[in-house]
Amino acid sequence: MRLIECLESRTVETLKPLADLCGVRGVTRKADVIAGIVAVMTSPEGLRQQWEQLDELSRAAVAHAVHNGGELDESAFRARYGRVPERLGRLGWYLKPTRLDLFLYNHRIPDDVLPLLESWVPRPEPFRLQGMLEAPKVVKQGKYQLELQRADTEVVGQQDLATFLRLVEQGEVRVTSTTRLPTANTVKKLLPLLAGGDFLPIEGEKIKAASTIRPVGLTRFALYGGLAQHTLSYTGSKLELTEAGRSWLRTQGPELLLDAFETWTHSDVFDELLRIQNLRGQKARRTRLSPPSGRRERIVEALSWCPVNVWIDVEQFFRAIRIWQLDFDVELTPYTNLYVGPLAEYGWLNEYGDETYWRLVHGLYILTVLWEGLASIGALDILYLRPEEADYSAKVDYYDELYFSRYDGLRYFRINKLGAYLFGQAAEYTPYEQTRPPFLRVTDDLMIHIIAPQFVGPADRMFLNSFTTPVDDQSYRVDLNRLLAALTEGRDPDVALEFLAQGNDGPLPEAVRELFAEAKDRSQAFSAPKRAFKIQARTPELAQMAMQDPKLRRFCKLLDDRTLVIPANRERTFRGRLQELGYIIPQS
Repeated sequence: MRLIECLESRTVETLKPLADLCGVRGVTRKADVIAGIVAVMTSPEGLRQQWEQLDELSRAAVAHAVHNGGELDESAFRARYGRVPERLGRLGWYLKPTRLDLFLYNHRIPDDVLPLLESWVPRPEPFRLQGMLEAPKVVKQGKYQLELQRADTEVVGQQDLATFLRLVEQGEVRVTSTTRLPTANTVKKLLPLLAGGDFLPIEGEKIKAASTIRPVGLTRFALYGGLAQHTLSYTGSKLELTEAGRSWLRTQGPELLLDAFETWTHSDVFDELLRIQNLRGQKARRTRLSPPSGRRERIVEALSWCPVNVWIDVEQFFRAIRIWQLDFDVELTPYTNLYVGPLAEYGWLNEYGDETYWRLVHGLYILTVLWEGLASIGALDILYLRPEEADYSAKVDYYDELYFSRYDGLRYFRINKLGAYLFGQAAEYTPYEQTRPPFLRVTDDLMIHIIAPQFVGPADRMFLNSFTTPVDDQSYRVDLNRLLAALTEGRDPDVALEFLAQGNDGPLPEAVRELFAEAKDRSQAFSAPKRAFKIQARTPELAQMAMQDPKLRRFCKLLDDRTLVIPANRERTFRGRLQELGYIIPQS
């Protein structure tokens, strides 16, 4: 709106104090009062004089609005400066106007004033998040100092992802049919194989998959990053590798991981908000939540603006997200339906203020994405406390809960080299797999010896076990029968040979290459025809009709003048097309 339109919506009583600030006196008619204010505020000299009489905080507010398309984002401004000008914090018709009211009307600069200000109002210095080179060892919690736990994840995150995908390759990963979380049995198999274990200890003897962090993070990244897919069976949902998963497992190429990361970021199938166990009401009938991909994208964008290889306080990251105007909506309704505590009627977050709501919904969601999503795959190193030590509730007005989620204790994170690549801050990345020294010695007698066990992860041992016979903890034997069995299980001999060649200290012995070639040749000596079924047409003319149909002739064959042969996997297509043509095949 233009300035005159903004002023016309006000009463003469509220306009006269603004006119006094502009030096317009002795007029009583509303139109004359407005004309006097407009004359001052749309002239370069008058506008600059008013600017120079603003206090420092009000100048900062106007500068923020000028260089934000004319709008003052109060949340971003408060996050940066810690407060807003008094007038902005106490709007009301009964309050005496201030000089800032000449510039801002409902947090906006009038359209005809904005271009005048843009020509000379200085742009605020960009906010730059700072970090620490040295990792803090303790944090102060009330009267106590608590030791921070540290997890450097760049190497172990990729190793654990490879281990998880190897387990998928073996058909050992099952997920629940509704939440797609790993089953308890899957977690029991996975945890001992993870190089990093889980971030937090497992409480009690009974393992609950939902209470873990790394197993859930790896499962969701693989599944929603396109590295694995689920198939339904009578025992539940089992994960299988996709072509992208097999490719990354074979090469650990950074471009493939980046593709998976971007697919995971943009997925709306899962929502990390559900992982905040004490935030209730998420599935209530009236709850309307925003697409999680939009929230995730904002967090990743904020990470792309952060410094690399320094420790960043999560409280400062919260502040930066709001200053950079990368905050996001979680609920799409005017009033929240989310609550904490056992009873909804005593837990509605509306009663506790905007900041409490933000920390318990936005803040905990951000911590969940940072920790479970990004630290699990190796993009962020983290410093943290156990949730029961974290006292996250001390920073909000709600004190009844001991802790709200398993992610309450995340205090600092560091973007490592992998994270810098995934977040767009580095053009390339060299995976750990491509930098490790030789770790195998393959000999002429078809033995494989591990010569550098510190560089051999569980995924490597699982892969060796898939096509060799273990002799002891550090030795394996290759023989024709085991290779043929591996081929029967669907293993690719070229991938296994490539693995040995990359890990071997020197060229592979010719005897090993010859054995693999022989196994491959023997696997192709016989071939089984594809399963098919036969359909008998009543007349040769009907058979010819089917063979002349542009859809059916692509996969149908004539065995004789009335017998059609169809691949077993096309039976449904065949039946459907015949029905479109006006025929059906009775169910036998």
